[in-house]
Amino acid sequence: MKRWTVMLIPHGQGNTKSLNLYALYLYGVVLVFAVLSFTAAFSYQSVRAAKKDIERLEREKREIGAQAAPVIQAPAAILTEDEKAAIEQKVREEYEGRMAAITSELSELYDVEKNFRKNNGLPPRSKKPAGYVENVSSEAGGKGGGPSDGPGDDAPANSDDSLMRPPSVIDGLANPSADLIVQEINIRTESLREYNELYLAASTAKKEEIDRTPGIWPVGRSKRSIVTSRYGYRKDPFTRNLSFHDGLDIGAPYGSPIIATGKGKVIFSGWDKYLGNCVRVDHGGGLVTVYGHMQKTTVSVGDQVVKGTEVGKLGSTGRSTGAHVHYEVRINGKAVDPERYLSE
Repeated sequence: MKRWTVMLIPHGQGNTKSLNLYALYLYGVVLVFAVLSFTAAFSYQSVRAAKKDIERLEREKREIGAQAAPVIQAPAAILTEDEKAAIEQKVREEYEGRMAAITSELSELYDVEKNFRKNNGLPPRSKKPAGYVENVSSEAGGKGGGPSDGPGDDAPANSDDSLMRPPSVIDGLANPSADLIVQEINIRTESLREYNELYLAASTAKKEEIDRTPGIWPVGRSKRSIVTSRYGYRKDPFTRNLSFHDGLDIGAPYGSPIIATGKGKVIFSGWDKYLGNCVRVDHGGGLVTVYGHMQKTTVSVGDQVVKGTEVGKLGSTGRSTGAHVHYEVRINGKAVDPERYLSE
């Protein structure tokens, strides 16, 4: 390994000294010195840069604070008492305008609701909604009375008006609350819900009544079907004597389908000595339809039928002179004119 000799010679008297160094050691010392010098220089520059950034941020903070101070203090300095009063007056007018619009709508709804109940014979409301606030007058005066044993027989019922405060009362209050208005809306909403339930119930009942009413012809109306004998007095086709015919005879091609004219339950399906193959359908409410002289029946006792269900095939069984269906409508056992129920 290469070796270096360093000689140390003093100025003046003294011995000369020699220092032997290997090259590797010398290179190591130089390298360490260089690294330490670079690290010191880099750290110094980083500290200087950070210090400049801190000074810049502090300066910007002071500038922003100086700009924001007038803005923060502006409302107190800009708004005068007159301007505050004007803003309050404007807000009050807008509130009163909205209140007037709401009470106007409530007044119209109140009239519609009241007239609807009256015109449709609906019962008055008998229940007060939860949280109902009584309509207590603030006028001067007094109220009183002793203990009561309860209402008498002639006491008035809790009427519709007593549970629906007219909007004029709300509008007349010095300071109507939002809760009171919401309560009025809830009362009317509940009434409308009642109307809807009543309407649905009435619609269902009406539809059921229409479905059960025998309103169509027992044989399809066409050029090939014809009324051969109507309800009422006629000459008997066999005896030629005047007799009462309690149904409607409709002629059509042999084997044509005979259909139920309304919804109901089959209470008879079999042979009748006069009507031959015969079906009777009970439509409820004492209303029964009869279909006679059929070639055959296609339903059984207990079957539920709807308007248009086939009950048999047209024929000429029983006391008959030709292919036709004898059709009757009976109410509480008594025959009525079937054509009163049939559509054109």
